[in-house]
Amino acid sequence: MQTVLSQFPQRRMRRMRRDEFSRRLMRETTLTASDLILPVFVVEGEHQRIPVPSMPDVYRLSIDELINVAREMVELGIPMIALFPALDDNVKTFDGVEVRNENGLIPRAVRAIKKACPTLGVMCDVALDPYTTHGQDGIPDETGYLDNDKTIAMLIDQALTQARAGADVIAPSDMMDGRIGAIREALDKEGFIATRIMAYSTKYASAFYGPFRDAVQSAKGFGKSTKVTYQMDPANANEAFWETGLDLA
Repeated sequence: MQTVLSQFPQRRMRRMRRDEFSRRLMRETTLTASDLILPVFVVEGEHQRIPVPSMPDVYRLSIDELINVAREMVELGIPMIALFPALDDNVKTFDGVEVRNENGLIPRAVRAIKKACPTLGVMCDVALDPYTTHGQDGIPDETGYLDNDKTIAMLIDQALTQARAGADVIAPSDMMDGRIGAIREALDKEGFIATRIMAYSTKYASAFYGPFRDAVQSAKGFGKSTKVTYQMDPANANEAFWETGLDLA
């Protein structure tokens, strides 16, 4: 600090703050439309615009309504949309096998967006909770503990289904150990070397996810369960570096 102070009056920090142009040139952090990703919740049907009670002014949209949003995003310069399904109970199962359905809600939504707005990036969530009757992100064993490796096998199928539909970015949010490397390997093996992965590397077991579970309609099956056996303890910071490090290529 003494070294810096001793350079005054030759070094004047206010010099670059004098004019608007130089303040703009010196600005380290900026936020524009190009930095944004718009999350959207998708439902079956037509002309559906269903309010999410726990999120004012947020709606579950049918694919036709979703296309209108996608076109508006292109006009506004927002580069990517993130899709989350809100499924009917009749397609949910214990193991979430609907994720393999090439004609499921999300694959159809991806294809529709890519047809209407080919330059818009499309990101798809990879996790089983919207697809399971119990609302957990994976497949439980006989004790209720999520079977990590069996879940990864299903997540790989989900990621491949989304990539085949035209998804640009795969976003695993499940917090299973080892799933990022396994999904990357599977994508590359099928020729999807340009499909990107945005990993939810550090996801906390937080009550803040309550409105999201409401939006994707997984809360009913979830009940009073928790996700503490796979999502991180909010009290832990160092563990987050380990989780993130394991997901780095």
